[in-house]
Amino acid sequence: MENAAARMEKDIEMLSKISAPGPGVTRLPFTPEAKKTVEALKWLMAEAGMEVRVDASEAVIGRLEGKRRETILIGSHYDSVKNGGAFDGMSGVICGIETVRQLREAEIQPLYSVEVIAMNDEEGARFSSGFLSSKALLGEITVDELKRLKDAAGISIYEAMEAYGADPDRIGEAVRELEGLKAFLEVHIEQGPILEANQKSIGIVDTIVGMKRRIITVKGRADHVGTTPMDMRIDAIEIAAKAVARLGDLAREYEHTVATCGYFAPLPNAVNTVASEVKFSVDIRSTKLENVDAVYHRFLAILDEEAARFKGSYSILETLTVDPVDMDEKLQGLIEDSCIQNGFAYQHINSGAGHDSLPIGEKMPTAMIFVPSKKGRSHCPEEDTDCKYLAQAVAILKDVVLNLK
Repeated sequence: MENAAARMEKDIEMLSKISAPGPGVTRLPFTPEAKKTVEALKWLMAEAGMEVRVDASEAVIGRLEGKRRETILIGSHYDSVKNGGAFDGMSGVICGIETVRQLREAEIQPLYSVEVIAMNDEEGARFSSGFLSSKALLGEITVDELKRLKDAAGISIYEAMEAYGADPDRIGEAVRELEGLKAFLEVHIEQGPILEANQKSIGIVDTIVGMKRRIITVKGRADHVGTTPMDMRIDAIEIAAKAVARLGDLAREYEHTVATCGYFAPLPNAVNTVASEVKFSVDIRSTKLENVDAVYHRFLAILDEEAARFKGSYSILETLTVDPVDMDEKLQGLIEDSCIQNGFAYQHINSGAGHDSLPIGEKMPTAMIFVPSKKGRSHCPEEDTDCKYLAQAVAILKDVVLNLK
């Protein structure tokens, strides 16, 4: 396992250097950094002995033929958030590549074919949507949606793909026949403190939270801050801020529920002008769909009240809606068996983050393996995971690939 850990650490370090300037790793979809990453992953997969292709969503796919055409998918994503870490997503991709390396080194042809898939735009950091490749392989992305979803500069996914050199009109070619897919397995860093605190090296995920993500635009009126009385203003910031300030307390009323405004952009963003507009994000997550819906509708009621009070208005862009998903019990059992046989310290855990396993898990048998995050840190340059835990995850992946019937 030491050799595997060292190899994966080297791969992850190499890939972390492919980043936009600034702290940590910034690898947004359909950027020069994404293109360089695709080329690096193609090389790593080919070196591991896989046949490699890139699909219409810019997912990188490497295939190892088994005795049967039915396929086990192993993967995660290669995009990052802005100023993120080296391990989010990419560690799962590298675990998949290392699994195939070890199968080939041992001259083992598995019963089922294995495909390692490095997916694009899982995070939604640029277009506020996410799960592009995973939804594309399920047939849940349309050309119209590519045209509708835009980044902060007003560039749509469709336009970004064209500028990148991809063909957005071919997005339908990424769809897979689910009958030929046996399972999806994803290794991911926990992105939280639980495994480390409990001194566990492996987390077997039971449920992934559902979520709603929206971009809300509040319209007010630009006025002079010194000459416009308070009772005559339509201040977009005041409307938005009064509602956003109550979002967290709404979530606290429901078990296993979180709500966040992580993006807040006023216009004209000047010290001496009343804001005419504010765009902000709302992200609500829970293991229970009814909790997500309750927080969202109560938040909108507050926003309605504040907009009416100040004679403003607002509109909503729906960027992401996914229900909570339970992982496959049979696959969980195989993972647990492997942990016991190998002597790995493990526990069951829920995922508060969304992953490619979320949309895929609605359509086919899916399982997730978590490994510890140092100090629970993620989505930041300090994100770190000891690669010895990734080596344990690879041992589990091999066991599942070889024992799944």
